[in-house]
Amino acid sequence: MKIFVPSDLQKLALDAYKGTNTNFTKEGLQNAVRDAVKDACGGEWNYYKFMDNRYKVFAIISEIMPVAMNASLSGKFSAFAEFKDTAMGDLNYFTVEDNTVYPVYTSARGNGDTERQKIIDRNFAVPTQMKTIKLYDELDRFMSGKIDFGRLTDTAVTAHENHVGLLIADTIYNSYSSVGTPYKATGSFDASVLDGIVEDVKAATGAERLQIWGTTIGLKNVANVFGYSDAEKEKANGIGYYGTFGGVDLFALPQAYRPQTTTKAINGSHIIILPANEKIVKVVYEGETLVNMKDGMDRNDLQPEVFFGRRVGAAAITVPEGKYGFYKFT
Repeated sequence: MKIFVPSDLQKLALDAYKGTNTNFTKEGLQNAVRDAVKDACGGEWNYYKFMDNRYKVFAIISEIMPVAMNASLSGKFSAFAEFKDTAMGDLNYFTVEDNTVYPVYTSARGNGDTERQKIIDRNFAVPTQMKTIKLYDELDRFMSGKIDFGRLTDTAVTAHENHVGLLIADTIYNSYSSVGTPYKATGSFDASVLDGIVEDVKAATGAERLQIWGTTIGLKNVANVFGYSDAEKEKANGIGYYGTFGGVDLFALPQAYRPQTTTKAINGSHIIILPANEKIVKVVYEGETLVNMKDGMDRNDLQPEVFFGRRVGAAAITVPEGKYGFYKFT
């Protein structure tokens, strides 16, 4: 079996985006990319040296982007999203284990005839699509070596990271119609209704511990019928919502705008009820990151452009037995 050994740059990208090591920051990663690009071009910037070695530069960028994106996204969505990185053409199957509670029969003494029940696990694949972005600059900046490939890489990573974050959010909220009736509700907040969804999700999954996820605005709707102590009220005033509901912990999803708009990415009127650490969304990256560049000589405006692309897809697990619950507030 081939064992993946991350390069020094990939380790740096992992630490920079996860924030697990304060010595390695995104700015430090950009500096490392600048140094690596300079080394790939023979130790100094020169237009012709770059053109001779540009595929080495592209290889450096494609080496960093997958690790940086995965590290950043898993830090935000690891509680309910699973990320898989596959080679082009590999089957990206996920297995959903059968959680049916099967009946036990009473048989007459000496009678071994019992209805057989097959355990049926489901497999599904996540379709992927190529997601691309082009960034450009002026020729004179490129010729003078002022195009910052470290910053370009970070900009492309941030853009792809934002897109995949939106894809995860859309995948979750678009699955509302597929969730079984006992596990969802629409209307103003009612503690007894949420209690019912919590109990149904527990019963369907056998989970001992659940979590409730939503934006701060969505979680603000959730209030415990037992009331809260002064200490809990003070804590809620600090984070914007009460931290528990009937023994179930609440967690806030990161909110964001859709690119170049003031439209919020995550619907604030929904909350999700799911077993702790249940990966209800499967995200697949397929193939290598594609990086290429046109030097602008074939354009009237002489503007060089850098192309970044990666195949990505996401799907949510929804089964009749219910893997998770929804409460949509009106």
